Amino acid sequence: MKERKSFWPLALAIALNSAILAALFWSFHMEVPSAGDTPMQAQLSSGMPPPVAAPAPQPKPAPVPKPVPVPKPKPSTPPPPSAAQKAAQITAEKQAAEKRAEELAARAAHEKAAQRAAAKAAAQKAAAEKAAAEKQAAQKAAAAQRAAALKQQLAKQQAKAAEAARAKALQQRMEARAKLQAEANMAAALAKQAAENQRLSAIFGSEIAERVKRHWQPVFAPNLHCQVRIKLSPQGQLEGDPAITQSSGNAQFDSAVIAAIEAAAPFPPPIGLSYSEFKVVNIVFSAKELSNG
Repeated sequence: MKERKSFWPLALAIALNSAILAALFWSFHMEVPSAGDTPMQAQLSSGMPPPVAAPAPQPKPAPVPKPVPVPKPKPSTPPPPSAAQKAAQITAEKQAAEKRAEELAARAAHEKAAQRAAAKAAAQKAAAEKAAAEKQAAQKAAAAQRAAALKQQLAKQQAKAAEAARAKALQQRMEARAKLQAEANMAAALAKQAAENQRLSAIFGSEIAERVKRHWQPVFAPNLHCQVRIKLSPQGQLEGDPAITQSSGNAQFDSAVIAAIEAAAPFPPPIGLSYSEFKVVNIVFSAKELSNG
């Protein structure tokens, strides 16, 4: 393949050298006009118009003779080159062809290297762009994932807060209901206890009245009655003197009632009734009830 490629430059160089040699040979063997042609040059120069005098009229110009054609030189055949010249020429052409082939090979190698460098640069650029795109996509995906996680976390927090609010509201409703129930229960218990205390107080008042009847002796008009306040100790003993809070209008009757109370004391404390309920007892005594005892 290398010998076939170097044939054409060698043939071209041989053709160019042959043309140059033929031109040199032709230039050295051309016929040059001889000195006999000088009369024609003189005749040509004498055909020029003479200087014109100022006062004299200008003569008519003489006719210009036609130029004589110069015969063309006949080409002479150059002598054939010698064997040494042919060998030198072939060697020079071969060296020139080899140099040209080397230059072409170097240029091809340079172009190929440039193509490889360009391809490598394009590949590196494509790889860099791909890496940048992948990095950007990864960052975008990570940002989207973080946003989704944050949204999910916020949703969980909101759900937790809503659940806590519902639980708190339920707890408050339950506590309010329990409080209302407790207050109702307490009110019912207090009412029941108050009714029970009232019942026991009435029983205790009746027992005091019965004990006072046992010590009642005077006889008075049956329509007399008075209200007495009695202060008792936890053991049922009198604390201070009984006091008339509402008089009958008859001082003797009032005094007789107080004397009977003092004689009937102490009074047994009532069972099931707190001391605060029988610490002070207000009893109405009537002459009729005391006399019937």
